[in-house]
Amino acid sequence: MLGLSFRTNPDWAQVALSDETALLRDHAHLERKAALQVLTLIGQVPWAVDELMDVAKEEIEHFDRVCAVLKERGEELGGDHGNPYVRLLSKATSKSLLDRILRMGLIEARSYERFDLLSRHAEGPLADLFGGLKDSEAGHHAFFIKVAYEKWPREEVQARWEELTRAEAEIVKSLPWGPRIH
Repeated sequence: MLGLSFRTNPDWAQVALSDETALLRDHAHLERKAALQVLTLIGQVPWAVDELMDVAKEEIEHFDRVCAVLKERGEELGGDHGNPYVRLLSKATSKSLLDRILRMGLIEARSYERFDLLSRHAEGPLADLFGGLKDSEAGHHAFFIKVAYEKWPREEVQARWEELTRAEAEIVKSLPWGPRIH
């Protein structure tokens, strides 16, 4: 599934959905931070500025969609409690541009997998929301991988991707389940 080394147990979805408000808040913050991360790449990835802008806009649109669902439910966004998955994944990767791009692609791949599970276990509007988000995540994953292949040799990208997916799999296995996307 998009090159991941480990698949999430489908039972995870029920745990994540046990507190829909917390799950939605977590995801809204992830979309906001994803947009910011994409925008930080613009000066470093001049060969893909237009595409980066499109991805950033889409992340902001997703943030807006999730915030709208929270508002419809009478809930506020609330504070950002951080994301252990992203924090640990950041520690497992270097500060090199290639690693940053692949890390973003990896996060999008994991998000796709999790949204796929959520869309099959959620009901009503949430199933539609998660189902609609998952295809965008797959597209973002493909974009980041394409960007890497445009700048670095194929063998280097593939070797680094394999290393990072193994590290990411261990991170996912180590984290407790909860109402979070990651």
